[in-house]
Amino acid sequence: MKKVLLFTDVDFWERCSGHRVRIAALVRYLSGHFSLTVVATGPAHGSIENTVNNEYGIELIILEHDSHLDSDDYGEKLKSLLESRHFDVLIVEYIHSSYCLNFLPYDCHVILDTHDIISERTAQFKKFDYGSRLYEMQEKDEADIFSIYDHVMMINQPDFDRACLMVDSRKVLLCPHPCEIYYHELRPEVRKIAFVASCYLPNVDSINHFMAHCWDEISAKYNVELDIYGTVCTELNFPDKKRINLKGFESSLNKIYEEADIVINPVRFGAGLKIKNLEALAHGKPLVTTSHGARGMETGANNSYSVADDDDAFVSAISDLIKSKYLRETMQRNAHDFITKYFSSSKCFKPLYDAITEFDITQ
Repeated sequence: MKKVLLFTDVDFWERCSGHRVRIAALVRYLSGHFSLTVVATGPAHGSIENTVNNEYGIELIILEHDSHLDSDDYGEKLKSLLESRHFDVLIVEYIHSSYCLNFLPYDCHVILDTHDIISERTAQFKKFDYGSRLYEMQEKDEADIFSIYDHVMMINQPDFDRACLMVDSRKVLLCPHPCEIYYHELRPEVRKIAFVASCYLPNVDSINHFMAHCWDEISAKYNVELDIYGTVCTELNFPDKKRINLKGFESSLNKIYEEADIVINPVRFGAGLKIKNLEALAHGKPLVTTSHGARGMETGANNSYSVADDDDAFVSAISDLIKSKYLRETMQRNAHDFITKYFSSSKCFKPLYDAITEFDITQ
């Protein structure tokens, strides 16, 4: 059995944001097919290794429990660990952790899980006057780093297509995010609209824009409430808005989607794949999002979910769902069909599985 090492600086076991959920899903998949060890930089409390090891059936190693270190110190700790441990494959989470490659004491197959294309995210943030809010990268520099790896994982089709122009297309793997199907009763009347998000800046921007330009019209027409879940609530304050419930972080997605009748994601910019959208569809909830929110799941647009790119269209799409149970029922069926067809774990991670299993460790 191939020995795989996944290197990350993300506390994926917390599962309070899309990128954590993505890594957790990848860890579960890899643990079922390979001998998996996860090395996380830390810091993290002392008992987390046992907790994660028991939950995921893997080996988790924290490089530093008590404090943040610089990349050289993390690298030296990783090097010391690997001097007595051999792995066939190294998967690196995020391009900013590529420094770890400088500390490998032996050759192995190296794979980058990008989550998104940073140069694309940089351009998107600048377009909406949020430049320099996160680390930035130009396309040439990003392509140069991609070229170092044996394979590079992309989370959606648009990113895959672009990456194939940036680097040898044989290196690029399309690995979307997998979801399981859940069933909830469809209520006859809409009472709850839900927004689920982390405090990532595009999420904060999207719900603030929605509240400023859409909610007053919706709440004036219909007797509905807006429930906002997740760490995004720490960045919000709507004292003059009626029927808004800041629910905060809720660990049970089942509980969230059991309550929700309609889910919205009015995101205007960002990068990658919107995992919150996939989760809503997997739970069979009618979803209204934007063209940007639909990146990587375009084949389901206006069939499995609604797409609206201006304020009037967004209000209209929500109104149509509120008024028509038949439309909500149709979208529920189509959403489940869409997830089943395109976003099962066996389909999403098959290119990665093939890249690992086909790699000859005797090379």
